[in-house]
Amino acid sequence: MQVKGQEGSSACAEAEAEAEAASETATNAKADTATAAAVEEAETLLQQGRLIEARQTAQRALDTGVRPTARLYTVLGRAHAAEGDDHHDDRAEAVYRAGLDAFPDDIDLLSAYAELCLNADYLERPGRHRRGPELAARIRELAPGSVQALRAERAAGGKGVPKPARVQRHDARLVLKLSPTPRTAADRARIQAGARPEDERLAVLTQTLDALVRPGRGPLRLMVVHPLASTFMSWVAYAAILLAVPAVPLPAWAACAAALPLLPSAVLHLVLRGARRRAGTHTSTTSTHTPQDLTFPVLPPVPAPTPRDRITRALVLATAIGAAAGSVTWSQIQYRDYPHYTVAAPASLGRLDRLELTPVQQGMADQLKANFAGVAHETFAYVYGNKELGRTAFIVLGATGDFHAMTPDLLDELRHGLEASGLTVSVEWNAEPGRYGGWMKCVTYQPAVSVPEVACGWADKGSMGMVIVADRGTGRSVAEGAARRAREAVLHRGGVERTEPEV
Repeated sequence: MQVKGQEGSSACAEAEAEAEAASETATNAKADTATAAAVEEAETLLQQGRLIEARQTAQRALDTGVRPTARLYTVLGRAHAAEGDDHHDDRAEAVYRAGLDAFPDDIDLLSAYAELCLNADYLERPGRHRRGPELAARIRELAPGSVQALRAERAAGGKGVPKPARVQRHDARLVLKLSPTPRTAADRARIQAGARPEDERLAVLTQTLDALVRPGRGPLRLMVVHPLASTFMSWVAYAAILLAVPAVPLPAWAACAAALPLLPSAVLHLVLRGARRRAGTHTSTTSTHTPQDLTFPVLPPVPAPTPRDRITRALVLATAIGAAAGSVTWSQIQYRDYPHYTVAAPASLGRLDRLELTPVQQGMADQLKANFAGVAHETFAYVYGNKELGRTAFIVLGATGDFHAMTPDLLDELRHGLEASGLTVSVEWNAEPGRYGGWMKCVTYQPAVSVPEVACGWADKGSMGMVIVADRGTGRSVAEGAARRAREAVLHRGGVERTEPEV
């Protein structure tokens, strides 16, 4: 009976111990839930700039006896430090020191305290200022190359501290190169981030790889893994398109296509910036159940830019500026360039003589001078025919000068002008302009009296004019040939222009 009593007493003690343990576990779970809720609320208020409410929420959680966490001390200290005055800075330091007494190796708490100390005035708060480098060294020791370590170095004014975007690209490139597939890299980063939720650098890496492994983003991954080659190729394509506009030549609006090779870089920039933003708003939670992936590479400190990087950036910059300036300059030269002609009508053209002082020649010469005053360099009007019989064979008239904005649309006015004069145009066709180039268009019309006539107008960037011949049924080719011969006989390209024609 005594043995049975002892066994019963032992069973009761064990039951009581289990009940107490269960009660304590439930109490701790309830306290953890209350602490997490208080931290979430305080962090939200801090992000919204409601500093007093954030401090009240965090302080109330500490005063009510719930189990404190390092995050609770961190948010309370930051809510004090955000006020930016000495009183609140002192309160923030007291909070950070109390938190570090309980959590001496918490990286976020160390980082917040280091920023406070490093930003302190070394004359008014020399002791606090001296503690900054010590805290920064401690952060580098616990988490070398982490975002917190980089932030501390930046606050300390360290030279060569890489920007977050450079750290992000470096880490993504390293992990993608060392992983068999992009999906494996993303999964390993997620496991590693779960094992170290306090590491912001891993959080950024996880969000970055998750964004890069989405369907259709293979080219973006190639740009991350091979940054120098992709950047150089993009800007070379940009330069080639810009220079092709004046070289082909193409319309000026075609230069807009130079932006196409740069679009992938712009898309990658937006994707990476979105990943950093998501990582920054992601709330870290302590996890004790996620195993660390031992195959994941240790993220080393980001190396300084190499001479090769600097040379590539210089080449890219020189290519961009040189291509833009060269394209604009070349296009302007082409736009303003025009063929220079000397007007020198021969005294005879084949069997035809140049007729002088005819009413037609004088009337057209006066009209051309009036129409082209201040626009053309020189105007001309010549009549060729049989001097003995006084019969006109053809008339050639026009102007020379800087017509660099000339387009073939001007020749459409030939038909409109004749019809506006009351003449009936029966046929219109485009003709070969000859060795001087430009554009030529011919029309057949019927004057009030006399046989039908053919007027062939030409235009280029240095001259414009018209040749009028009688249509005696010889066909289009004869009229076109006469127009080309008359144009080339009167106008001479090259040499020094003269104001007086040489006859």
